[in-house]
Amino acid sequence: MKIRWLNAFTVSVLISLGSLYIYSLDLTFFKLLELKAYDFKMSLRGTRSVSNQVVIVAIDEHSLKREGRWPWPRTRLAKLVDKLTESGAAVIGLDLLFPEKDIYIPFDEVMSEIEKKDLTGMDRRKLASWLKQVGDSDAKFAAAIRRSERTVLGYFVYTTAEQAAKDSVKMMGPGELELLDSSQYSMVQFSDKSLNPDFLHPIVAVGLSLPSLMDAANSTGYFSFMPDPDGVLRFVPMVQAHNKVLFPPFSLQILKEATRVNSTVRVSPDHVVEILLGDIAIPVTETGDFLINYYGPSLTFTNLSASDVIDGTVKPEQLKNKIVMVGATAIALPDLHSTPYDPLVPGVEVHATIIENILNRDFLQRPPWIRLLSMMVILGAGLLLGLASLYFKAVGTAVLLGVGVGGYLVADYIFFTQQGLWVHTVYPVFSQLLVYSGITLYRFTFEEREKRFIKGAFSQYLAPTVVNRLVENPKLLKLGGERKVLTAFFSDVAGFSTIAEKLEAEELVDLLNVYLTDMAEIIMKYEGTVDKYEGDAIIAFFGAPIDFEDHATRTCLAALDMQNRLAELREVWKKEGLPEMFMRIGINTGQMVVGNMGSTNRMDYTMMGDSVNLAARLEGVNKQYQTYTMVSEFTYELAKNDIEARELDSIRVVGKQEPITIYELLGRKGEMEDSIRLILPHFQEGLKHYKNQRWEEAIDSFERALNLYEDDGPSLTYFDRCITFQNRPPPSDWDGVFAMRTK
Repeated sequence: MKIRWLNAFTVSVLISLGSLYIYSLDLTFFKLLELKAYDFKMSLRGTRSVSNQVVIVAIDEHSLKREGRWPWPRTRLAKLVDKLTESGAAVIGLDLLFPEKDIYIPFDEVMSEIEKKDLTGMDRRKLASWLKQVGDSDAKFAAAIRRSERTVLGYFVYTTAEQAAKDSVKMMGPGELELLDSSQYSMVQFSDKSLNPDFLHPIVAVGLSLPSLMDAANSTGYFSFMPDPDGVLRFVPMVQAHNKVLFPPFSLQILKEATRVNSTVRVSPDHVVEILLGDIAIPVTETGDFLINYYGPSLTFTNLSASDVIDGTVKPEQLKNKIVMVGATAIALPDLHSTPYDPLVPGVEVHATIIENILNRDFLQRPPWIRLLSMMVILGAGLLLGLASLYFKAVGTAVLLGVGVGGYLVADYIFFTQQGLWVHTVYPVFSQLLVYSGITLYRFTFEEREKRFIKGAFSQYLAPTVVNRLVENPKLLKLGGERKVLTAFFSDVAGFSTIAEKLEAEELVDLLNVYLTDMAEIIMKYEGTVDKYEGDAIIAFFGAPIDFEDHATRTCLAALDMQNRLAELREVWKKEGLPEMFMRIGINTGQMVVGNMGSTNRMDYTMMGDSVNLAARLEGVNKQYQTYTMVSEFTYELAKNDIEARELDSIRVVGKQEPITIYELLGRKGEMEDSIRLILPHFQEGLKHYKNQRWEEAIDSFERALNLYEDDGPSLTYFDRCITFQNRPPPSDWDGVFAMRTK
């Protein structure tokens, strides 16, 4: 049983609410799809140019080929730092980790020092100590870092004990915290002094460079990343916590050294994190994550080979006042990451991208209100589709869906490229598709099934346009009817009983099927409604359920076409040796009740009323005048500008006192058989004499008509009637109306 309150709109409401609930669950499947949609938007946006503020000094294939395999001696790195310092680099960020002592001994430098120093008389212990000091490449590297006064080192952080244990790194203790003293945020503001920022990414262990190198650096910051579940790097934490001590990333520390302004972090109990570099507010999520706004694939930034810097090939002006990032870019070195643009991007380029974003305030954001916007789109789009489904078919709703999805995707892309906003793409679109699918399924299950039933039940006797109207508005089929002015049509085959006696049952059925099919098609051509078949009789009406003002004209034209088609069929049947068939038609226009009549289990779309009965009477009256198509004065008045007709008589039908004027339908306007056209003046003259009881003159007029066309039924009828009245005149109060004695 169909639930009465359930329709396409309520289905859309229910599905939209369900979509909101699913959206609130943050399912991993949709998260991954959203990430891929973000990557697609990023790649669709294309590459963008970068400023010339950040330069990468790359440990690339060219450098490895010239300087040897990695790791290089620290003395060579010391020379690199000295070269960068001498060239006037604003800051030097070493995206490299030096956790172990260098085992390389610079023999050339040691021998040079030996030649300069008199070692005579020095005991073995002092000599060994001196040689160790002279050959300590780590010390030379630390000295170069200290001399530069602009170098930033990085370190690796672990957020879980499992990660640390896997790399055999011990948990963070007081000693590491002291080494990271220069790595803490310079300004930390807790809105609640007792706040424990456990919602930030924790630091449980660290992987550090040698203490001598950490001490020599101006500052340090963590350079480890946290890829998304699909392995793509989109976010980087801008703050991580160990107890209540907050630490900034490598990139922010480089910017702090380059700009000489403090970095500040503000944390509140309601998970609002604010990070500032001077007056630059860096947008982050509630867990302190920064959304990286990439510029392109690998090698987007200026890359200079480290070996070219060491040997002086790179000119100082290429480095002067630049933020210089030193890092590995060679494929053989394990510092490659997957980004939306490229599956193999060196980590140093990621840091360069973050620095470029902050320097130019070139941010992508996903503020908290984006979630509310998505919920509004999900609900609003679902309700609009539901409303549209009440007025449009499935195709129209699909077009609206396409416009809605397309419009949302365009707006989404504009938000992304022009406003720097990452709006949810997948779920609002999925929700619209889900609502549409639900509506379509509902329609197919309930509404379309009802429409298919209506088409199947009514297409046999209603015009296609009428059927479509009923399909669009099934409420027209409710039990009961409405009072309307319509034109009723009744037809019957003259002498059908005699024809039936001459044919076998199968022949009669075939003949009748051809006749009824052709006649019904003409009725439907004029958008009439076949009410029913009663044997050889056809009952129809025009003007319902589709309203049209010219229903009287349509009925008359349909009747003319039906008589013409029957004449063609008679010729065919005559050749086949079958009996000829003639059809009598009665037409009347007036008020009648039309609608579904019957019981709740079985009903017919039909008509009833006195006007209907009159049409049925006129069909039979044709016998009296030997005519085949008769219309009432009510139909004639509405259709007279489009038809040819002759007045036949004024009659009283059985059961009615009011007389009506009847007409024989002769043809379309301007069209009439020549035989009728010739006799029409004589017939009209005779009818005038008849009404004035001038029987002799009337007989003469009808006789002249019959001389021209001896088979004219109305002239024959009046000729006989005038002779009768001549011998037996009507009563003195006779009003010229002929009273019918039978139905």
